[in-house]
Amino acid sequence: MDVRQLAAFRAVAQTRSITRAAAALGYSQSAVTTQIKGLESVVRARLFERRRDGVRLTASGERFLPYATRLLRLTEEARSAVAPEAVLGGTLTIGASESITTYRLPDVVRLFHAAHPKVRLSLHTFHEGPEAMVAALGRGDIDVALTHSIDPGPTGPATRRLATEELVLVATPDHALARRAAVTTEDLRSAPTLIVQSACVYDTILRTELTAVGPRVVPPLEFGTIEGVKIAALSGHGVALLPRVTVTGLLDTGALVQLPWAPAVTVASYVAWDEEQCDPAMLSAFEAVLDRVAAGWACSPACAEVGSLSA
Repeated sequence: MDVRQLAAFRAVAQTRSITRAAAALGYSQSAVTTQIKGLESVVRARLFERRRDGVRLTASGERFLPYATRLLRLTEEARSAVAPEAVLGGTLTIGASESITTYRLPDVVRLFHAAHPKVRLSLHTFHEGPEAMVAALGRGDIDVALTHSIDPGPTGPATRRLATEELVLVATPDHALARRAAVTTEDLRSAPTLIVQSACVYDTILRTELTAVGPRVVPPLEFGTIEGVKIAALSGHGVALLPRVTVTGLLDTGALVQLPWAPAVTVASYVAWDEEQCDPAMLSAFEAVLDRVAAGWACSPACAEVGSLSA
């Protein structure tokens, strides 16, 4: 068993394709196939099965993946230990929620790349809730996760809370609720609401508030992405609960307005990682940049104190 075999195995497991794994590693497809066959011979188990839609891990492959990931990380740590002054290199794979990818990560990426130009950052956007990213960490698909969550946040891998961010309920200026002096949670039960998907943390928060007064009368409309929700809101299809950072420009121009809804709801941003998987030097460098940028993510102290769901 050697490092090239383990790297080929992990690449195929992550991409579910010999072709894509070969492209990512810079190998030929035949070389990747040879490495996988060699590894299967060493471990004396079949690790993949071929399907029409690609390759999939067998049960043995699923069990072996965490060990392969750990061995590869230990290899990188050993290399760093004997060359502590070496320039950081390699790939850091970051998973993030859509709002963080679009509105928070650009500054992180810019500063990190300026400080560590030899590190390749690979970004994966998740539209599901934080549980999907925690699962991706466990599989070794990503090295670091950045997500919005209701406190106490994701569990399992190591995590750290970064900031409290404000959510706002928005609609077009001519929406019936926009003309109210105050919007109650009861009002929202019969109002069309726009969501990313039911697993999204923003809809989870809205459902939590609505549950206190009764079930929704009108089922929410699901659009798959925050941008889709924003376009639907601009088209007058309903109201949406979103992070303020995602709609600041639209609020500034008056294309959308914040509805006078009483709860001051917030969401917490978290960074999570797998201690056995993430290279300590890479993680330390990333956290240094993240801390510098995340200081500006938090909403006002008043918002953080009043926030009813992530205090």
